[in-house]
Amino acid sequence: MNSRTRNVSLLILAALFLLAVGTTGYHLLEGWALDEAFYMTVITMSTVGFSEVHPLSATGRMLTVGLIFSGIGVIGIAATSLTAMLVSGEIRQLLRDRRMERKIQRMNGHTILCGYGRIGREIAREFLRGHHPLVVVDSSRASLADAREAGHMVIEGDATEEEVLLRANVAHAKGLVAALPRDSDNVYITLTAREYNRELQIAARSLDPGSEHRLLKAGANRVVNPYVIGGKRLAAVMLHPEIMDFLDLSMQQDPEGFSLRHLTVGSGSKLKDRTLAELDLRRIGRGVMVLGISRPTGAERSMVIPTADTALAQNDTLILLGNQSMYQALEAEGIVSR
Repeated sequence: MNSRTRNVSLLILAALFLLAVGTTGYHLLEGWALDEAFYMTVITMSTVGFSEVHPLSATGRMLTVGLIFSGIGVIGIAATSLTAMLVSGEIRQLLRDRRMERKIQRMNGHTILCGYGRIGREIAREFLRGHHPLVVVDSSRASLADAREAGHMVIEGDATEEEVLLRANVAHAKGLVAALPRDSDNVYITLTAREYNRELQIAARSLDPGSEHRLLKAGANRVVNPYVIGGKRLAAVMLHPEIMDFLDLSMQQDPEGFSLRHLTVGSGSKLKDRTLAELDLRRIGRGVMVLGISRPTGAERSMVIPTADTALAQNDTLILLGNQSMYQALEAEGIVSR
């Protein structure tokens, strides 16, 4: 909620408070019925000029004077604020935001991005390229305006507050990225999100190496230090430029080019307990390649170099390389999902 909207809300609360004070005052001081006291308060605050319900005592007149001045002040300030909101288009934006929040509450399997700074913008750009549903949460109106313009759904508010995460429908989300500048905020977001969704995949940004343990303990599945990742990438570009060029090309969301995708073997999957030779994914997928298999080994995962007689087990994850038409061929066979 921005400052102008918050001020209007406070003015509405002030008007309700004056209504309560006036109604109670006339009821106690003048002995009027509650409906008469309420009616007198309304016509006094609105200064419409109707006559008194009953003759007033001296104390009642003083109460009336106070209500007149208070009512004029509250109504005048509220009218000024509402006019400014109308002129600036804030009310239209507020209504659009309400419609967007209702749509977000109906979403399922989306990802929540907390923080739309320099790193957050790159994250959002990748989700947009891949057509993955994303909800951006940020307290900066300027950042959210940029996010809206880029085509993202947004929630304005502090992501460390439970109410804001609930507005982003964290209970039905698939993933959450905690990308705020402060590690302590990302720890709190992770704790709160994990409380509402035990299956949520959480990736958190960390600048302090000592925060990684706290984030993992709070419930993050992955912790990324942008300085560490950036340093490793710069070194890899110098040491293995051809490999990095290949990885860059394979990670692009270009429908016409090659890209990497993963495929996890579920309990009811047709891939379970079958070898790669039996599945013949290269033929079905019109040339798709299985580059590797990530296999759970206790709490960790190990990478298996696939051969024709490699049998697939539940929870194995295949790393595939192919283009859009190859993946569509696998989708037609019910092997991968969209």
